Amino acid sequence: MEHSCIRMRSDRERGENIERILPSGPALGMDSDSAITLASFNVRCPGDEPPHDWESRVPRICEVIRRTGMDLAGLQEAVDFQLERIVLNSGFSFIGVGRNDFRKSGEHCCILYRTERFQVLESGTFGLSENPEQPGLCSWNTICPRIATWGIFKDCRTGNKFLFYNTHLDNRSEPARINGIRLILDHAGKRCRSGLPVILTGDFNAPPGSPVWKTAAEKLRDSATVSETGHRGPQGSFHKYGQRMERSAIDYIFVSSGIRVMEHWTEDNRVSGAYSSDHDPVIIRLIPEFSMH
Repeated sequence: MEHSCIRMRSDRERGENIERILPSGPALGMDSDSAITLASFNVRCPGDEPPHDWESRVPRICEVIRRTGMDLAGLQEAVDFQLERIVLNSGFSFIGVGRNDFRKSGEHCCILYRTERFQVLESGTFGLSENPEQPGLCSWNTICPRIATWGIFKDCRTGNKFLFYNTHLDNRSEPARINGIRLILDHAGKRCRSGLPVILTGDFNAPPGSPVWKTAAEKLRDSATVSETGHRGPQGSFHKYGQRMERSAIDYIFVSSGIRVMEHWTEDNRVSGAYSSDHDPVIIRLIPEFSMH
């Protein structure tokens, strides 16, 4: 698995390359074979007491994945043994490695995908730090190492290709959140020379309109703002197992202009009244409008 070495570049250089994120091309239409159901889902790391312990929650998470019909999902906070259980019970595979050693140690920002539908053409994980090729680093006053996982996917039904990123930004440092998004956009700009559409999922640990949200929105679109059918469900996704009266909107799916968003919703993650995570998944129904054959 590739671990890309990235350097920070000037705003002008970054701007010249990131234009490649904004492809244009023929629409593919609205047929159901082209549509993809894609989610951002913070599944909560292990360690909580019952009824929120991992053994209790894993069948609920798999049920949420099943009932929503997810084809792809960017997960946050999952560690290796959690992923093993999710994959075993859901039939998905995943790309991504742990943030501590770029192998199995620490939380992953993995991307789940249905193997019968998608082929991974390239993939990797890099650190959101001043030395992204090194695992386990903290930069810009982060509370822990932060990473992003990416993959170029081919839809075996349609032949369409797209570039998918997933991340979990720092909950303490705003400079780290902003620099982390800039690294992701810079990385995407270097891989979009042929016009691949871009998708970014993540727990941003910041609300809409915040500096990090605005940084992402300079080059990509918050899918909630471009959904053809608006948004349904709670406005926020983080609720701390139902303890928060007002849910925080901190989980996002951003897309390039080559992605058509038909639906956007926040899914109640309860199964038979019990929570599967302290975050609800944010889900979209999309069609990549630019095709790479």
